Amino acid sequence: MHSSGSTGMPKPVVLTHKAVLTHATQGAGMDNFGALPWFHMYGISTSLQAMYMGKIANLYNTSLPLTSGNLIAAVGAVKPDVIHVVPYALGLLAETPGGVDLLKRCNFVTSAGARTPDELGDRLVSEGVNLAVVFGTTEAGLAGDTMRRADGDHSWNYVRFYSYHRKHIHMNPIGDGQYEVIYLKGHPGLSTSNSDFPKPGSWHSKDVFVPHPTIPDAWKYVTRLDDRITLVNGEKIMPLDIEGRVRQDKLVREAIVVGVDRPVPGILVLRTSNSDHLSDDAYIEAIWPSIADANSRAEAFSQIMREMIAVLPSNTVYPQTDKGNVIRAQAYVKFADIINQLYSRLEEGTKDGLKLSIPELEDFIISALRDNCGVSIPSPNHDFFTAGVDSLRAIQMRRILQSSLDISGRTLPPNVIYEHGSVKKLASYLYFLRSGEAIVNGHGLTDMRSLINKYSNFQQSVVLTGATGSIGGHLLHQMLHSENIGRVYCFVRGENPMQRLLQSLDRRGLKLTEISRSKITAIAADVSEPDLGLSQGLLKEMRQTVSMIVHVAWPVNFNISLASFEPHLRGLHNLLRFSMSVHGPEPAKLFFCSSVSTAFNAPDGSRVFNSPITDLHWASPTGYAQSKLVAEHIVLNAAAAGSQSYVLRVGQVVGDAQTGLWNDSEFIPSLIHSALTLKALPILTEDCSWLPVDILATAILEIAAKVNSTWPSPARSMVYNMVNPLRFSWNNLLEELRDAGLEFEEVPATIWLSKLRHSAQMGDEERNPAVKLLDYFEQHFINQSRGIIFDTTAIQSDCDVLRAPPKMIEDGYVRKFLTRWLQSWRD
Repeated sequence: MHSSGSTGMPKPVVLTHKAVLTHATQGAGMDNFGALPWFHMYGISTSLQAMYMGKIANLYNTSLPLTSGNLIAAVGAVKPDVIHVVPYALGLLAETPGGVDLLKRCNFVTSAGARTPDELGDRLVSEGVNLAVVFGTTEAGLAGDTMRRADGDHSWNYVRFYSYHRKHIHMNPIGDGQYEVIYLKGHPGLSTSNSDFPKPGSWHSKDVFVPHPTIPDAWKYVTRLDDRITLVNGEKIMPLDIEGRVRQDKLVREAIVVGVDRPVPGILVLRTSNSDHLSDDAYIEAIWPSIADANSRAEAFSQIMREMIAVLPSNTVYPQTDKGNVIRAQAYVKFADIINQLYSRLEEGTKDGLKLSIPELEDFIISALRDNCGVSIPSPNHDFFTAGVDSLRAIQMRRILQSSLDISGRTLPPNVIYEHGSVKKLASYLYFLRSGEAIVNGHGLTDMRSLINKYSNFQQSVVLTGATGSIGGHLLHQMLHSENIGRVYCFVRGENPMQRLLQSLDRRGLKLTEISRSKITAIAADVSEPDLGLSQGLLKEMRQTVSMIVHVAWPVNFNISLASFEPHLRGLHNLLRFSMSVHGPEPAKLFFCSSVSTAFNAPDGSRVFNSPITDLHWASPTGYAQSKLVAEHIVLNAAAAGSQSYVLRVGQVVGDAQTGLWNDSEFIPSLIHSALTLKALPILTEDCSWLPVDILATAILEIAAKVNSTWPSPARSMVYNMVNPLRFSWNNLLEELRDAGLEFEEVPATIWLSKLRHSAQMGDEERNPAVKLLDYFEQHFINQSRGIIFDTTAIQSDCDVLRAPPKMIEDGYVRKFLTRWLQSWRD
């Protein structure tokens, strides 16, 4: 036997009869068909399994080319119970008419020899194919598969190692939630060794896995250590996921990610012959959706920029194994000139670049970041890092500046964006390069203090409630992408907490990578129970690790009384007790999401400060508002007793600023939706203070970071009014809605309510969801605009993201929300 040669020359491997017998006994006991070579372990083992159990092993005729037509003809002729193929052959069958039907008729279809792309496997499983993967090596034989899954377990790509092998397998952590498989001496199929760690006679396979987030002893193969691409900054890219997704495009024959010791990754894409008529630019445009989809699943530093795509002709010959897998090291040598040309683009400058003043440079930088990098900078002084300019966007921005501006023939330093960390500083530096006029930099000490605070936060464990809701979901998504948070315990009511959590994030368009997902511990908890409904073991673990709690979960129901909220008040009390029972040097900090409705009944013209509301009459006369004000007092009383607890008084939360996604069943979207049926919207005298949910989540985490970096501080606010400091009138909103194409007449609120009551009597709940909130609208309009102002001094002091608050109408957010709604409603 010999190894595949995917990372070097094929190596001969000697197998004993004992080792071979361990493979034969693991078969499914069915007639099979294998389009596999016998000089590799997967091919010979699957054939031996059938023969050992008295079944027929059908072999593909290797004198014929491996095409979809030949495969379908062979499978159709022998009608096997099980098919064994490599991912390339599986893809051929999946993309050919009738191929999926043939696969569905089999009891099992297994894929091995290379990593099966998730997109391909997920699609086949969703179409009814009973797909499994088999994992093994020539040196240690078959180690596990995914054929023996429980009913309802669709994790086809998570291997379960055979039970009699497990004591001889060591999963060695290598960082980022990944593990290398090490086979220990005594393993019945092991034929060689290459290390004495962790025990003499061990064999390090270089195969890298990640554990399933909820299923014990289930492991997903992600790459080989040889395949990992290390950028010049030390970041490690897993190319197989990216290549596998891009390879699914019908115009792509092969994809090879490059970037060893380079600043950013690139990709070589080999055309299919049916795309030869397209120019390179048109071809890149055609395949870009596949690359963008691959980018959406990858860490930021792994994402491929459009400028880093090299298109190769369809007849390009590339180094490959007999399984059809790219031999990566040889491919890098063969295509070295193309790779070098690809990266030289990053350094190209221009002698005829734009000659801009400092204000013009500031405008150019802001526009370039928005249009090319998808990053909105609220002001010239805003920090690039906190605005979301990651390393990939910094490199992309450097290339744009280098190629577009006159900087007197200079080459910009690789880290120019971060060295001059705001639009104002960067514009001053670029102006100096061209003009020679030095700009005095008085920021040295300020920058040093800022960096001390910025990098004095260390990874912490967090408890989050309400993660299946809108605010909680965005908080979770941002926590998982924070370098300062290593574990998030999500308390979710009911069964299947992880499944419910992931489904909720998916509905909101919040994507997770394998690494970020590995930070989640989803728990079916009940905070109204004394021990939060947790086992003693988990409770002990959390007391040793948790340093912050964000309590978002609260039923939004305006029809129930205060008494019905007592279990939730008890839950808050239990969380406060837990925060003071942790084993750290200080209590875990608790942030409670309250509501501005705690002050809706305040006297006309009142100013609500960032402080306790002492008059309980100020709460709106609903059980919801009253429960929130009671909860505020409980939190602040706990703070007086020694807890570190804070109140976040949340105002009107609207959709996601990035995507415009806003649940149209909520109060305001339902009201606007009514215009399609009633042809009218109410005239209201109130001002609106809207805050996008993703910006709110960022603000909450910035407050938490500020509290962590400055505690103890007697001047630190214990209450924050979480509202947008920039308000706009309801009349301005109506004008924007009309300008965006919504047709309606403006009528007094009483007339609109009358129309809504009539719509309810006509049974228009489906066409006009606002009728479901009729009682709420009647209460809301009675209590509309009483001139109550919520002070925002604290959030503008402690939240960078709200120092230049979003302008909801001028910045196009309202139009973005309406565009998405109208598209949905009219469909």
